[in-house]
Amino acid sequence: MGVGAYVYCRCWQDGLAIPAPVGPVGIDQDGRLGLLKLWDRSNADEHGAVEDWLRHGCPHEDMRFAHEDVGAWAGVRIFQQTLREAGTSNFPRLLSYLPRTNDGWIPAAEVPAVLTELDYFENRARLPDKIVLVDEATGDGLYSYIEGCRGVFVWGRDYDLGVDPDGFFVVDKRVDPPVTLFRTVRFEQRVLPGGELEFADSGRTVRLEMTPIAGYLPVPPQRLAVQVRPGSAADFAYLLGVLRRLCAASLTTGNPVNWI
Repeated sequence: MGVGAYVYCRCWQDGLAIPAPVGPVGIDQDGRLGLLKLWDRSNADEHGAVEDWLRHGCPHEDMRFAHEDVGAWAGVRIFQQTLREAGTSNFPRLLSYLPRTNDGWIPAAEVPAVLTELDYFENRARLPDKIVLVDEATGDGLYSYIEGCRGVFVWGRDYDLGVDPDGFFVVDKRVDPPVTLFRTVRFEQRVLPGGELEFADSGRTVRLEMTPIAGYLPVPPQRLAVQVRPGSAADFAYLLGVLRRLCAASLTTGNPVNWI
């Protein structure tokens, strides 16, 4: 699951769209273009007609001038955490308007201030160190500590896996209350012939019924370690690019950035 965003075109504002079948239409208090009537059973057909108009009323798909895949929630949460740790007073608009759920918006009037904060983040902010689980063979970072998720990056049926300031951990949820089954800063993982996953450090071994860490890779890493690495704006290059493109679209159209 992730988050996306879009900016409406100006076709409906500039009279270039097919006239709306009913009205009034406009951008409501939540930043959404639609029928400016509170939905109820008596006007459900009117709302449906306007929704169809939004899909087909101009050459832009869904009347959207720009549409971006912002990315996974984990990346958004890490960015928000980094902003807070780099100084909440430096990023009041970003922290106020970045999504917490799949809704909300950046009002068009706030976009210039958001761009100023993005410039500060990229060029002047002192960014915090980050706690990362890495593949020792390649040095690639696999998962970072997200405070809002309590460090958990795998939410399993029986076990949660995570990384926090004290290292890598496995929480056994089969018991009540859950207990920490394994904690270490450097370990190996191995898929056993029967399909079990084994974690081992210098003195302990645990075996779990679950897929390996970073099992999405062609060959999952064998040796892993928790490291503290310096933070860099380059870590957020994709997200920063998305936010800048959305802000540019908002400046062009005068319309807000909407999260979905």
